[in-house]
Amino acid sequence: MAESHTNGHHSQAPPTASDLLTRCQSLLSELETFKEYLKSRKQDHQVEIAHFRNTVKSELRTLQRLAASTSNDASSSNDDVQNTTQHTVNSSNLPFLEAVWGVVKNNTGLQAMQKRFYWQEKGQKRGQKKQNSALVDVVAGDGLEWFKVSLLTNNRLLFDKAKLGWEDASSSEEEEDEDGHGKEDVKEKEDEDDVPLVKMTKDLVRAAKEVKIRTRSPKITLVLPKLREGEVVEIDRILDQLRALAYNPIPFSSVMPHLLTDPFASFTPSLNIDCTILLALVSDFSHCSVSAEPWFHRALKRQVEIEDEENLLPNLLYPALANRNLVCTDEAARRMREIVDTIGTAGEKQRTKLFMGDTGLSATDLRQELEKQSRFEVPESLRLPITTQVPEDTPTTLPLSATAVKEQLTSINQSVFLHGWAGGITTVTSNRTVVKQIENILAKEASDEKEWPLIWLCPTARSLVGKEKGRRD
Repeated sequence: MAESHTNGHHSQAPPTASDLLTRCQSLLSELETFKEYLKSRKQDHQVEIAHFRNTVKSELRTLQRLAASTSNDASSSNDDVQNTTQHTVNSSNLPFLEAVWGVVKNNTGLQAMQKRFYWQEKGQKRGQKKQNSALVDVVAGDGLEWFKVSLLTNNRLLFDKAKLGWEDASSSEEEEDEDGHGKEDVKEKEDEDDVPLVKMTKDLVRAAKEVKIRTRSPKITLVLPKLREGEVVEIDRILDQLRALAYNPIPFSSVMPHLLTDPFASFTPSLNIDCTILLALVSDFSHCSVSAEPWFHRALKRQVEIEDEENLLPNLLYPALANRNLVCTDEAARRMREIVDTIGTAGEKQRTKLFMGDTGLSATDLRQELEKQSRFEVPESLRLPITTQVPEDTPTTLPLSATAVKEQLTSINQSVFLHGWAGGITTVTSNRTVVKQIENILAKEASDEKEWPLIWLCPTARSLVGKEKGRRD
């Protein structure tokens, strides 16, 4: 555990407002860099950092005012004014914000910073109440790692205990039972329940129990860099329950690529492509600069706007499908062809032939022909064509929970999702509704997260541009 220099054991020159201002500017600079990085990876809407970023901005404004004030105070002979300003500097929230950011830089799979989670008391009406909540400073590990940071010192923890009327006593004065435990242990534990640090932890535990990610609840880690063990027995007893971590500063540039989860790292060598992705792969929206037509309905107009920002193929789908064998079920292929034949444009029909291997061309020739129909390069890592497979009628490798899932799915979704599930291969889809449906069923029916199918939900979808109603080619 890192040694603290703020508990009265070491003298250290207090930071100036100018010092803190420089540090805060550095912190905000890293946050802004990370924000742009998230945007470039199309994850700015998936990772929640806005609240923390705004808090840092607010702290920066405060320190700017303090730095200006300190400059004026330096020319003043009034010690009281200078002491008041220095006290305000010493009370800055920046060390806490830096500690939280340090935790972020030492972890992966970041999902949120300073996010509030709620729990439901028995008999309580539905709704979120702040007193039944816990604020998590860092949500990482794809949601399964919660971190709470506190700069609580030994002296402050002793003060909290004193407020509760606790009396220090040496272990030699305690009576011990036959098992070697003091008779006061139970009472002390009950008293500790009221210490703010322990109460905060119990709130985190209650909130974590409400969160289930594939049957698992988040693991809680307390980061307490200023608490020291081996000095006060009562504090050590608390630290036996609340394991603390301390982090050393590391360069942000070296860790930024690792903060986000690689969504493709767990993909299987073969990918099961569903109908929504098949349509996205051939859509004019994905390949061409489409202008909104007067007959476009709202959803189509929105896709024009989204594609201008996202460029789905080069930024997401091509990297997702790279260097993997691409397969789909015969029912998904049939449904996709029906849609393309009914409403597809000439370009969408031609791309369907290329992706589905209707031309007899080699993989290299397919990619070259596809580039003629697209504004984007087609990477050599894209293995074409997509192979059609016929699923088993009654897969024998599915868990019992799959029966409940099957009952809720349409014929085509049974074909797609049960095929990938039974074969142990990743299904790629943009069908958010079905994925959520499967997750809700398995949250109730599955006994273990190993029963979950391998599914990657593409965060954005594309339909066909299609033809104006009533028009025939």
